[in-house]
Amino acid sequence: MRFVETLAIVAVLAAACTDLPPRVVRNSTAYTGTLPTAGGSSERTARVTLREDGSAAVQLSSAAPAGDFFAEGTWQQADNAIVIELSSASPARLVFTRSGDLMIGKEWDRALWGEAEPVLYLVR
Repeated sequence: MRFVETLAIVAVLAAACTDLPPRVVRNSTAYTGTLPTAGGSSERTARVTLREDGSAAVQLSSAAPAGDFFAEGTWQQADNAIVIELSSASPARLVFTRSGDLMIGKEWDRALWGEAEPVLYLVR
């Protein structure tokens, strides 16, 4: 019995002393894409981050300062639809359909995102 306890302690110490890199912890998934220009304005980049705890962040960036947007809220999945409820800006709802590594817009604020269907790509 004492031999088994000693062997277990040696195994734990050996594992603790290895030079292996720490395990990668992934607690969020991000999608990004480029929104087409509307009316001659500059191109914008969209980024949607979905965290494991159900929180979400949405960011739109452009070269023109007036084109920037950031809001936080919550998300949930219903079948292959991702529903994002934004609460930190004027309340808004975004609905995307997931297809492989893509999120394709189904419901969005056209005044903010534009008329073209947004397509976002998985980045992590």
